[in-house]
Order: sequence, then C-alpha cells, then structure tokens
Amino acid sequence: MLTFGKTPTYQSGSKPELAVSDDKRALTLTFSDLKVTVGSSKSPAPVSTQLFSFVLPLEGDDKRAEIEFIVQGFVLTTEGATASMVCSVNGQTIVADFPGNSEQSLTQKLKFAAKTPSDCRLSVMLLVGRDSKNANAEAHLNVSAIDAEILPRVE
Repeated sequence: MLTFGKTPTYQSGSKPELAVSDDKRALTLTFSDLKVTVGSSKSPAPVSTQLFSFVLPLEGDDKRAEIEFIVQGFVLTTEGATASMVCSVNGQTIVADFPGNSEQSLTQKLKFAAKTPSDCRLSVMLLVGRDSKNANAEAHLNVSAIDAEILPRVE
C-alpha cells in the first residue's frame, strides 16, 4: 500500500503547517502567508509573484500511484487587474486564470497519476498583475490549504 513519507525532503517559499493522517494516505498543508498582492499601499508594483515548492517521499511497493490534490484559497481582482495560479505535481499541471472583477473562494483539483513515483514534487505559483495606467487596480490571491489523498480511498 502506498503512503506519504513522514517528512518533506525539500521545501521552499512559504512554511506551511503539515498534518499527515494516521494511515499516512492523506495530508493537509495549511498556509498563513502563501499570497500575492498588487495595488494599494501594500504593493505599488504592477506585478507580484510567489512560488512554493514541496517534495514529499512516497513509500510502498504499488506499481501505480494516483493522488488527488485540492488547492483552496481566495481571489480578489478589480477592473484592470488579473490573477493566475499554476499548480504542478511531477509535471502534471493545472492553471487557473481570474480576470478583473473577480471575488471568490477558489477550489482547484489536480489528480496526479504515475507509475511507481518515489516522491511528490508539488509546486504552486501565484501571479497577480495590474494595468499600469489604472492607479486604482488591485489584485489579491492566496492559497490557504492544500489537501492530498492517495487513491483509491481506503474505507
């Protein structure tokens, strides 16, 4: 049976709280500072990015792995601003783009599948930008949590 390893072998960017289930088949990363902002007095720059990378070993002798990742957060953009989130696990990637005038909670799912991977290499890139000619344009994008579970679920 495939399980997550106990500790990450690499981590960059934000420092999340890591909680692994007792059976080591599910985990949650909780973030307090995985966010980007442009506009307002907090960030007058026209573009802002942040990258988080995390590598966690997989243990077990299964011939195939399927893991579902669910990324949760919030996006707010005004007219003249945009936001994008890129999530990648071992080269399998999803992209979510948010136009101006977006204000919503976000939930993005990525199902990763591969033959006998030795680890999960998770990367999340956040990008916000604003039109330089629109002094009032603002954007905020954050990730609050990432849940991962090895499939199939064990009952």
